[in-house]
Amino acid sequence: MGPDPRFDRARTAVIGHSAGGHLALWLVGSHQISKTSQLHNDQRQDIGGAISLAGVSDLRLAWEQRLGRRIVTRLMGGTPDEHPDRYDAGSPVELLPTGSRHILVHGTNDDTVPISQSEAFVEKAEKLGDRSTLVRLEDVGHYELIDPESAAWPAVVGAILSLFDVDRHH
Repeated sequence: MGPDPRFDRARTAVIGHSAGGHLALWLVGSHQISKTSQLHNDQRQDIGGAISLAGVSDLRLAWEQRLGRRIVTRLMGGTPDEHPDRYDAGSPVELLPTGSRHILVHGTNDDTVPISQSEAFVEKAEKLGDRSTLVRLEDVGHYELIDPESAAWPAVVGAILSLFDVDRHH
């Protein structure tokens, strides 16, 4: 069975918040995982882009920052020194360039996942030729990004629509 002509893969994206933002960025880069990894997959995900809302994009940096009471150590089964291969395969920043478009939305007052996570990802992605954008929301914390009642919500919606170059006036 061939691809469904009603489905435009170029206008497909994956989105996630916090740990889900990590997974969204990881998914579009997963084809870059080393052939020696158990997570290796030859098939590139046919997804046009990833939107990370206050996501964890660098697991080594997250480990250094001690995010979530050392949740990264538990997720990866140890430290970056103990399992460098796991961090290479599991950290979105290590899988750049992905060939997909990325939009990272992050609040400057996020004390759960620091904005430095998104800043470092976008900087490296741009250097490697990926189309990556940081939407920096001043005075916004971690949870406003997923609250449709928050003042940050229109910026989140705008970032999502910009991924598809949708005219928001119609």
